[in-house]
Amino acid sequence: MRSEDARTESKKFEDLQHLTPEDFDGHTEFHRLTAEQKLMWLSQAAQFAVLYGGALAKESNKKGVR
Repeated sequence: MRSEDARTESKKFEDLQHLTPEDFDGHTEFHRLTAEQKLMWLSQAAQFAVLYGGALAKESNKKGVR
């Protein structure tokens, strides 16, 4: 990974640190998305889990969150 890419990925992770539960309160109205939009959302959510799942788990363990 290039250092520029690593900085971009690091910035994204830092941005996630500032999210609150209200950011995930269902206001996206997933049920109104088309089938194609739902598949795209699912694909992006899976990609996120693969890319950041381990990092988020490590961060939670550092803070004592289980």
